Amino acid sequence: MGRVFALRNVRIYFSKLGRMKFVSHLDLTRFMARLIKKSKIPVWYTEGFNRHIYMNFAVPLSLGFESTCEIMDIRIVDENFTNSQCLEQLNSVAAEDIKFFAVNDPVLPTKEIGYADFILSFEELKAETASKLSAFLQSDSILCEKTGKKGKVKQIDLIPKIKSFLLEDKTLNLTLVAGSEDNLNPSLVMDTFFSQTETEPIFYSVTRTAILDKKGNKFK
Repeated sequence: MGRVFALRNVRIYFSKLGRMKFVSHLDLTRFMARLIKKSKIPVWYTEGFNRHIYMNFAVPLSLGFESTCEIMDIRIVDENFTNSQCLEQLNSVAAEDIKFFAVNDPVLPTKEIGYADFILSFEELKAETASKLSAFLQSDSILCEKTGKKGKVKQIDLIPKIKSFLLEDKTLNLTLVAGSEDNLNPSLVMDTFFSQTETEPIFYSVTRTAILDKKGNKFK
């Protein structure tokens, strides 16, 4: 009889900043696998011909975006291995621009994710453009085309997918639908604004600051 392991899931929280924003989600998955191996955390590997470390990311981050709230689930096979040990060993091998700041027991399954908070920071935002953007986000309906994972293009209304927004100075705070059921990229919001209002595109950076559950609370 083979050895029986006491599996338990842990939820890892980390930031992805600076140069790491140019690492795609696929490459991040490979990067994390190598980092976890280097950390010597007692993780569970999937079974079958192509065994690999079990990892589940809450909501994949778009290329070019920074984040202070990334979430990754893994499984530990040593019941005596604590969350604090996991955090310490991850940070002992962490690369520049990746910072692990918490390891906790999961509370909710990832299917309960409902929203995400973003901060869009503009290099320059003229008063006229800000006024047009505010009016745009308060529209009754904003129809646009969205390309799905399989390349299928469909028409969607952005307004029901924008939970809230706050425009101040050179920053736009957006709370958008997120998760496996539906997901709105802030870039689609801005691209639609520029095209439908015939506004000259301006440079902005995007940082995801929170992942929320379907009730609008911080996802845990």
